[in-house]
Amino acid sequence: MELAGTIAVVTGSSSGIGLATCRALLDAGASVFGLSRRETTLDHERFRWLPTDVTIESEIDRAFEAIFTERGCVDLLVNNAGFGFFRDIESIDTAEWRKLIDTNLTAMFLCTRKVVPSMKAAGRGMIVNIGSVAGKRGIKGGTAYCASKFAVNGFSESLMEELRGFGIRVACLNPVSIMTEFFDHAGIEPKKHLQPDEIAHLIVSLVQLPDGMLPDEMTVRPL
Repeated sequence: MELAGTIAVVTGSSSGIGLATCRALLDAGASVFGLSRRETTLDHERFRWLPTDVTIESEIDRAFEAIFTERGCVDLLVNNAGFGFFRDIESIDTAEWRKLIDTNLTAMFLCTRKVVPSMKAAGRGMIVNIGSVAGKRGIKGGTAYCASKFAVNGFSESLMEELRGFGIRVACLNPVSIMTEFFDHAGIEPKKHLQPDEIAHLIVSLVQLPDGMLPDEMTVRPL
């Protein structure tokens, strides 16, 4: 997909991979809407921040209504919003579990459901879901986080098969450890990190592949 002139939506845009992806997409010529609870401090004529708590369906509805009213379509959706924690299962309460699942998985479903009709009408589009290596193997203390990310991989693979016949590409990117605010709250500290800008440029590279090429899943690790 040629990004110049396209309309992109990035969730979790206020920091980390989301903020870096917004910048990389703008550099490539896209117009970008960022969805996040905290303000996305990005000053660019082709960027607009829409305050959105992606765990609240009505706020997602309001954000996409504004996007479609203003621009009429969405060419690219990057489902990036997420958070995690790692601890023993008996110390996880139900509210924490639901918040994590709502953020990491349900928001992805709700945002995707919003963009698919316009992509089908256009006969093209791309959805990039940010998963994790924790969605490929279990990690001690990660019952909640791994459950959500395993689900992201299953959601993405099924969605890819559902939409490929309409010219819509779905990719799931599974990074290992990214130097973001995630680890301020997760309760673990990996030995090696990748940088958000590196993942953002990888996302742009995947989107810019020829429309007939489908990069459905990728796991990325530090060397």
